[in-house]
Amino acid sequence: MNFAILKIFRKADVFIFILFLAVTVASFLFLKNSEDHEARLLVTSGKKEFIYPLEKNRELEIDGALGTSVIVIQDGRAFFKSSPCTNKTCVHMGAVSAENDWAACLPNDVFIRVE
Repeated sequence: MNFAILKIFRKADVFIFILFLAVTVASFLFLKNSEDHEARLLVTSGKKEFIYPLEKNRELEIDGALGTSVIVIQDGRAFFKSSPCTNKTCVHMGAVSAENDWAACLPNDVFIRVE
C-alpha cells in the first residue's frame, strides 16, 4: 500500500474540515447579526410611506383617502385604534407584531406591515 497517497488525503481532509468549520462559524455569526435588527413598522398611505420602530410606544395619526386613521404602536405590536371607514374591519383585525404581518384599511388606503 502506498502511504504517500494516504498522507495527501489526510492533508486534504484536514483542509476541507477547517474550511467547513470556518464557513459554519461565519454563517452562524452572519445569522446572529441579522437577527439583531430592530423590527420596524412600514405605514403606507396613498403614495406616502413612513417607517417607525416597534420598540417605541406611540400613537400615529395617518391621513388617508377618507380621513384620519389612528394606529397605535405598543409593546412591540401595532394595531388600528380607529379609522373613518364604515365597517371597521381594520380595527377588528388585531395587532401585528411578527415579520411580514400586515393589516389594512382598504377604504381609507392605509396599510401597515412589520419588517
